[in-house]
Amino acid sequence: MKIYILGICGTFMSGVAQLAIQKGFQVSGCDENIYPPISDVLKDLGVKIDKGYSEKYYSENTDLFIIGNVVSRGNPLMEKILNEDKSFSSGPEFLFNYVLKDRHVVSIAGTHGKTTTSAMITKILLDFGIDAGYLIAGKVKDFSNSAELGNDKLFVIESDEYDTAFFDKRSKFIHYKPSTLLINNLEFDHADIFNNLDDIQKQFHHLIRSLPQNVKVLFPFGDDNIQTLLKNGFYSIKEPFNFEFSEKGWSMIINENKTSDFKVCFNGELVNEISLKLIGEHNLRNAFAAFLTALSLGVTPNSIKNSLLNFKGVARRMDLLGEKNTVSVYDDFAHHPTAIKLSLEALKKADSSRKIICLLEMRSNTMLSGFHDEKIPEAVSNADEVYLFSKNETQAKKIISQDPKINFCESKEEFLKILRKKNYQETNIICFSNGSFGGIQSEIFKNL
Repeated sequence: MKIYILGICGTFMSGVAQLAIQKGFQVSGCDENIYPPISDVLKDLGVKIDKGYSEKYYSENTDLFIIGNVVSRGNPLMEKILNEDKSFSSGPEFLFNYVLKDRHVVSIAGTHGKTTTSAMITKILLDFGIDAGYLIAGKVKDFSNSAELGNDKLFVIESDEYDTAFFDKRSKFIHYKPSTLLINNLEFDHADIFNNLDDIQKQFHHLIRSLPQNVKVLFPFGDDNIQTLLKNGFYSIKEPFNFEFSEKGWSMIINENKTSDFKVCFNGELVNEISLKLIGEHNLRNAFAAFLTALSLGVTPNSIKNSLLNFKGVARRMDLLGEKNTVSVYDDFAHHPTAIKLSLEALKKADSSRKIICLLEMRSNTMLSGFHDEKIPEAVSNADEVYLFSKNETQAKKIISQDPKINFCESKEEFLKILRKKNYQETNIICFSNGSFGGIQSEIFKNL
């Protein structure tokens, strides 16, 4: 079977491509932005990648076109496919029909932590000897690929609430039909497709409504937005847990003096103690959720503990790139105030004596919409200096007016000039962006 993927270099669609190749399909595709590491991974697998979306890439010999959600009406190749009445599918629909059908799907959903938690659960299963399949929308340091078919019935998938395609505006996760569902948290995001939190909760409830009664749904009991969601109707098996100590059910205790370990408790009694190489309360919460999900799948507590201890993490999630002249540089994909705040708290707690310089690229659609403007100063409160990078100077200056330590930067060159003058010592520089940030991370090392 010959398939052609429009938008093949996206993290999700490249994973679909990898799985299709492992199924024995002949895969090629196109994208506007072709860049490493994804482009290198696909080329190593023999995938031909065309630049742009020209209708000249159309071929009658293609059995199925798979359409990424970056594609909209007016796209030349898409218009050709429609005019020729050729078969096409969304990525999630293809994934279910050819990979997920008849498997035990472990779906990891929520606003924050999906990639890290999915990676943790996958590593736990693999270390336990379960040859699980997986698709994770990120570069996991423990794995050579972001997607594998696996031979076991279990399949772990990072489940995005973003829309499926221009012809299917339901969230991607609707298609996966999970047997185990983890909802880690729920906040407003993706302002380009959702008007408010109610819109997001509606998509989550479409998912909840479609689940059979024997599906286990794990979720934090103290998340009010999730509680509101469940009150709209719930028909499956509830597996609640608490991110704070509780004498009822599963809960965790985070050691106030440490940043990388926590206790797992059940009905107030200690079950296990977990240590990570990663820092930060958000990673501890991810690990706790991963622990409980893996436990529900039959993995033993000590095996989970050992696997989490050796988990290396995910690229661009509190990712320490290196150190030069006592200055450490971190790269972080966070682009929501909650995630930014937790990352900065983790850095501060790890070593309060070190100065923190925060570079924040206002790049996501939700950031640019202005929805988070009033939350940003609080989110970056643990940083000593903050530099906002934005195409909207008016918006940036409005945020800056709320806190004198926040500065506006028009370009990476402007910050690099500041960097050369400051001569920072014993400092952590952390770069927040859901894009490449113009490669500023590597440029910082050259200018220290």
